[in-house]
Amino acid sequence: METATEEYRVVPVACPHNCGGSCLLNAHVRNGVIERISGDEADDNASVPQLRGCARGRAYRHRVYAPDRLRYPMIRNGQRGEGRFKRVSWDKALDLVAERMGEIKKEHGPSAVLNMSASGTYPACLHNTGWVHRLLNMWGGQTQLVGTLSNEGGSFASRYTYGTYVTSSDMDDLLNSELIIMWGWNPAASIHSTNTTWYLRQAKENGAKIIVIDPRHTESAAALADQWIPVRPGSDAALAAAMANVILEERLEDKVFLDKFTYGFQDYAEYVSGEEDGVPKTPRWAEQLTGVKADTITRLARELAGGKPAALMTGMGPGRTPYGEQFFRTTAALAAMTGNVGVPGGSSAIPGGGINMLRLRGIPTISPNPAGCTLNPSNWADAILKGKEGGYPSDIKMVYGMAGNLLNQVGNINKGVEALKSLEFMVMQEQFMTPTARFADVLLPATTSLEREDVFNPWGMLGRYAVYSHKVIEPMYECKNDLEILTLLAKKLGIEGYNDKSDHEWLSQLVADSEIEEVEEFKRSGAYRINLIQPNVALQKNIQNPGKNPFRTPTGKIEIYSSRLAEMDEPEIPPIPKYIPGWESNDCSEAGDHPLLLITPQSKRRCHSTYDNIPLVSEIEPNTIWINPQDASRRGVENGDPVMVRNERGRTVIQAKVTERIMPGVVSIDEGRWFTPDENGTDTAGSANTLVLDGPSPGGAARFNGNRVEVEKA
Repeated sequence: METATEEYRVVPVACPHNCGGSCLLNAHVRNGVIERISGDEADDNASVPQLRGCARGRAYRHRVYAPDRLRYPMIRNGQRGEGRFKRVSWDKALDLVAERMGEIKKEHGPSAVLNMSASGTYPACLHNTGWVHRLLNMWGGQTQLVGTLSNEGGSFASRYTYGTYVTSSDMDDLLNSELIIMWGWNPAASIHSTNTTWYLRQAKENGAKIIVIDPRHTESAAALADQWIPVRPGSDAALAAAMANVILEERLEDKVFLDKFTYGFQDYAEYVSGEEDGVPKTPRWAEQLTGVKADTITRLARELAGGKPAALMTGMGPGRTPYGEQFFRTTAALAAMTGNVGVPGGSSAIPGGGINMLRLRGIPTISPNPAGCTLNPSNWADAILKGKEGGYPSDIKMVYGMAGNLLNQVGNINKGVEALKSLEFMVMQEQFMTPTARFADVLLPATTSLEREDVFNPWGMLGRYAVYSHKVIEPMYECKNDLEILTLLAKKLGIEGYNDKSDHEWLSQLVADSEIEEVEEFKRSGAYRINLIQPNVALQKNIQNPGKNPFRTPTGKIEIYSSRLAEMDEPEIPPIPKYIPGWESNDCSEAGDHPLLLITPQSKRRCHSTYDNIPLVSEIEPNTIWINPQDASRRGVENGDPVMVRNERGRTVIQAKVTERIMPGVVSIDEGRWFTPDENGTDTAGSANTLVLDGPSPGGAARFNGNRVEVEKA
């Protein structure tokens, strides 16, 4: 609720980061200065209760007032990447951008411009990167990044298995579950949806058994799990196939469900039994690949088959591996085998979008791309370096970026450095001098969320609320909001009709076109909530009335065998789900000089790379590499030692955390630390993507996990 006196106001705002939340916060403002940020005070008895923010959101004012905010337009005044800039006026900066864009378009065509905007403003309905797409497309086109770094493996599996991306139920449906398997899913750190851990705690109090499958004993495992099963990164599909083998051998499958709702299950059964290739996918077979004991696999399979309704909740991490799409296809097969798809308390076993009841579609900013050139985000650096001769659709000469730090957030940072140095021109709209921004020719300083007005729509799994985020203070320094910057640039480029409304007019139209009633109350309170008697269950209508609501697949059923994939005839994308060893094998006998498998989970102290430069949030936990005592002892490493982590892609220095909470043979570095190289190119900050493979899996998944490294004392 917004309250005010002459000097003091409490203003509802949204946490604007791409963690899966969109929590409601309150900014306490006195004489134009934000003094503190508090949380939602709604009644917890409501169907959509308090939208609880975490420490990151509550620390947002420290981003607003950070001493390293970009304050003025600047142009490069040194070698690209040195981070040396000089201040110029807005007119001079935008004139330079428009001039260089015109020259590059004339000489190379519009596809020479790569749009490297990303997800830093993703939940926002107005101030989002769709406006960059609109500008470049109206200008003549672009090379654009298509797909997600987070969940492209899940999107691939959803498309070919269920025919939809809407595969996630409301999180309060977990209260209907008898068994919850959290597979590579740590919402205590990654959030995944506002209040997820709160619903999990209630489910546990209701008697649900919770099993966590993860190489690490995560915060979620520590707080919630009845059992922790560590698994070797990249081998998850093998574990799922072995569970399917047990279920079939012991005739525990839901045959009625399979016959009625699935297509091609027999083909998968032949693979699992070994009839297809002569290799039965038994627990003993999987034990060698996964590190999970055969009897543990057997018990896990029996519990899943007998624990109905069971929610097989997969995180995105296991899908961010080579052949990560196969993990989600195998877990979807398990959910179908046990009859848990489309039922209360069950799950689709693939993370995806939820049922959004508010119809907040955002501003229609993305028009067709005349250039027609697209890239997977994992290929951006390779595409710059190799161009058309390397099989890519364009020769990239320029980068335009907003709300993204892709040099830091995509694998193989050193290749990215080489790529950015090769450009003719680069522009970034940014709030801070990120590792990516250091390579720009022009830096355009953007406002934070609290310096502009917007509506936020939570992605994914709880589409029953929206947040109205008010403008709390006037823009600081010479910063402008992202849409204002692009509107000014559009005029410099001679683009007509780019933006004909004020921010307030756009937001009024957006809300008027939605299902939101009582608009003034929405603005006053900061949140609009839909109360339901029962939570939304993904795919339920397809199961309850398949004649009227068939799955949007060629057969109208859950396709365990995909006819469309069969038509592709690609051995690395088989029509049935399979375990395929990664490029850097999880088989320790093939480890070579890099015997440890690296995973790169999310951190409580950052949302991807956001907040890494904010000291207060960094105090939540130190930046360390988790290493098992067995592996540490062999290397003479003790807890707290600085260590060098290396492979052929790069080197980074980081502090060791020696702990039994990670399985032997696996190490873990939280993603998002800002790349900070020394004069020899060695990262000094523990930036995980220095070590990670770039390029996607065959189904488009990024390969952040399961990369081979070695660790030694620094």
